Amino acid sequence: MAEKYWRSVRFYKHFYTSCLVSIIILPLAAAFYFWQVTAAATKPLSDPVSDRMTESGSELSRMSKNPVSYRKKYPELYVLPSEKETISENTVYLTFDDGPSPVTGQVLDVLKRYQVKGTFFVVGQNLKTAAGQEMIRRMLREGHSLGMHSDTHRYRKIYASVEAWLDDFAAVHQRISDITGQQTAIFRFPGGSINIYNASLYQELIAEMTRRGYVYFDWNVSVGDISLSPQRAEALFANVVTRSSGDSRVVILMHDSATKAETVKALPKIIEHYRSKGYSFGSLQNSTYPITFGYRS
Repeated sequence: MAEKYWRSVRFYKHFYTSCLVSIIILPLAAAFYFWQVTAAATKPLSDPVSDRMTESGSELSRMSKNPVSYRKKYPELYVLPSEKETISENTVYLTFDDGPSPVTGQVLDVLKRYQVKGTFFVVGQNLKTAAGQEMIRRMLREGHSLGMHSDTHRYRKIYASVEAWLDDFAAVHQRISDITGQQTAIFRFPGGSINIYNASLYQELIAEMTRRGYVYFDWNVSVGDISLSPQRAEALFANVVTRSSGDSRVVILMHDSATKAETVKALPKIIEHYRSKGYSFGSLQNSTYPITFGYRS
C-alpha cells in the first residue's frame, strides 16, 4: 500500500493541500496571536477601587432608571451636609439610646459632675410627656448632642419599606423641632444600620438618608445593657474595658431607658477608666467622622 501511495495522484493531492493550508492558515494564526499579545499589553491593569466604583455606579444607574416615589416625600426633610472634622484620636463618645426616661436625668447628673458631654439618641414617643420634653431641653442647655432614634422604635413597622422609615423619621424630626426650635441632623438606626429587620433594605435606607444630608452613627463598643439577662454595673464596666482595647476612637453604645439603673451605676467607672488612659470626651455632630458598620456595596 505504501508503494502504491508514494507519488500517486492521491499523494500529490494531499501534498498540495498541506502546502496550501500552511501558506494561508499559518500567517493568519500568527497575526491573530500577535494581535492578542498587543491587546493584552496595552490593556490597563485592573483597579479594585475603580471596579467597586463601577459596580456602585451600575447600582446607582439601575436605581436612577427606576425612579422611586419616596424621593419626592417630605421635601423639607433635607439638611446641608457639613464638612467633616479632622479625626480626633483618643476620643470617647458616650452615646445613649431609647430615652428620655427618669433614668436620663440621673445620666445627665453624672455627666455634669464629671464635666463630660454625651450624645442622646431619643425616641419620639418618649417626648409626648412634659417630663420628656423638659429632659431634651436640659440636654441642649447643658451642651449635649441630640440625635434621633426613630419615633416608635417598632422594628417591623419602621423597616417595612423606605416609605415607612421616612414616615417615622419625619415624625420624630418634627417632634424635636416643635419642642426645641432646633433641627438635628444626626440619627441612629434602631438596632444599628444593619440588623435582621432591615437586611433587605439597609443599603437603600442608607443611600436615601445620605442623599438627604443626614448622618448616622453606629458604635464600636457596647456596654451590653440590652442583654436578655440584665447585668450588674461591674459586668457592664468590664464589657467596655474588654471590648475597647486598642481603639483610638470609641463610640460606646449605652441606653437610658427606664430599666437601665445599672448603666447609670457603671457610668462613673467608665469615665474614670478612659480619663486614666488619656482619652478626651466628645459629643457627636454631623461634622464628626462617623463610626459605622461595614456593608457590601
